[in-house]
Order: sequence, then C-alpha cells, then structure tokens
Amino acid sequence: MASKRTPPQDASEAAAREVGAHRAGVRVLADGKGPLVVAVHGAEGGWREWQPLARELAARDYRVVALDLPWRAGNDYGWCAAGTPGTWLRDAVELLDAPVHSLLGHSLGANAVLELLCTPDVPVPAMAMLFAPFYRPAEDTVDDALEREFNVAFRFAVADGIRISLGTRYDGMDETLFESIVDTALGRIGPAGIHALYLRFAATGTFPVSAVRTPTRVLVGVNDPALIARRRTALSLAMPAAVVSHHPGYGHCFHVSHAAEVAAEFTDFLAGAVAGSGTLAGSRRSA
Repeated sequence: MASKRTPPQDASEAAAREVGAHRAGVRVLADGKGPLVVAVHGAEGGWREWQPLARELAARDYRVVALDLPWRAGNDYGWCAAGTPGTWLRDAVELLDAPVHSLLGHSLGANAVLELLCTPDVPVPAMAMLFAPFYRPAEDTVDDALEREFNVAFRFAVADGIRISLGTRYDGMDETLFESIVDTALGRIGPAGIHALYLRFAATGTFPVSAVRTPTRVLVGVNDPALIARRRTALSLAMPAAVVSHHPGYGHCFHVSHAAEVAAEFTDFLAGAVAGSGTLAGSRRSA
C-alpha cells in the first residue's frame, strides 16, 4: 500500500474489485507501523466517515484502512443479488496486501463483520469491534411488526448521521425542517432499499454467534433502537466472545461524533483481548 504517511483527508484508492456494476475499494487512512486495522462503513455511509477515528489511531501509530463498499450512500441495492454483506467483506479483505489484525464495523458494516466472524473455515482477526449493529436474536419472529420496528430504528440511524453531518448548522434548526430533510433522505433510498436492509437485519438471527472465538467488543448508544436493551442482553448471552455495552450520550454514529473516546475503547480492548486465530489474511501483495 502507501510507502509514505498519508494524511486521513488525502486517501486515494489503493485497490478495487468490481462485480457487475458494483465496486469495492480500499482507502489507506493511516500508515503507521502498528497492527493493521480495517474499518467497514454502514449502509448509506462511506469510507470518509472513518477519518476522525483514523486520526486518533494514527496518533497511536496504527495502520488504518477503510473499505469502500457497495452499500455506500446513493447505491441502488443491486449489490444484494451479488452477495451478502459478509461475502462482500470477505472478498474486499482479499484486496489487502497485509494480514488484518482488527476489524471495525459500523451499523450494516458491523453486521458484515459479525457475519464474517460466524463463517466457517475463514481465518479471523485477532479482535473485532462492532459499533451499533442491527442484531435480531433468533427468538424474535420475522414478521411485519419486526419490519416496522426496523424502519423506526433505521430512521433514527439516518437522522443521527444527518445531524452529525450538519454540524453547527443543526443548532437551532426547526425540527419540522430537520424531519423533512430526513424524509427526503429516506425517500432517496426508497422502500425497496429499506426493505433490503431489513432483510439483512433479519438474517442476523441465523448467525451462529455462539461459535465465534474472536474477542469482540460491541458498543451502542443507550437510546439507539438498532440494539435495544433486550437484544443487547440476548447477544451477550448468545455470544460468549463478545463484551456488549451501551454508552449514555452516544447516538448511532458515535464513531464519528466521539472518535477520541472510541479510539481509547479500542486500545483498551486490544490490550486486554486474547487473540483468536491471530489475523485475517489478505491475498494481495502490492498496490
């Protein structure tokens, strides 16, 4: 990958793979001498959302790569026909020129990491962190009520992302205006796109999470409906390798809004984690 230090705001594409009209790419955000950390964005997000956290981890001398995956903002959701989030992530990891030490995932990206950790006969990283995953316990029935619940949670997630992107422009904004902005964003995704994401959420109830051996930290905002208290408890009980906790003051996109705190959580967890099989191997050798 990069042979000189690359500032987070200047991250050209180091590698890419296309499947039909859909593309997965690699962006190097920090090229320190430490372990390789790979970050996986959520639905309607993008690789740039990891820049604040990458700056924090760069100061600790980590290498940080953000994947640019086909569920990025503005996509048409045709990628669903070409593979699950976990298979897209597995194929993207093969583009890397070094073994992956740690996987970070946000929202749908967290679900992709969890799916990968649950996949048999796939090498796993030493540790993983899941930020605000949408998780369905196996006992939760897949029905219209569950989909309505997901739609509420997804609206919360979209609204939090918009709120953070607005920055100080949100301060004092009329709430009706803000909600209309959220409505517009959801309208652009469309019912078919939102339903496709719901199906990915529902699928997590089939993941064999009890078989995961990779030390995993799960972080969620206390009021984030993506992982309500009952489901946090269910995930913790079903997945012994996971430490699940909630934080007051965190929304859905806290990896952006609270990057310094998340970086500290990462380094503390890394220091205490017992490695799984060690690293997740990439197959690429040059960029």
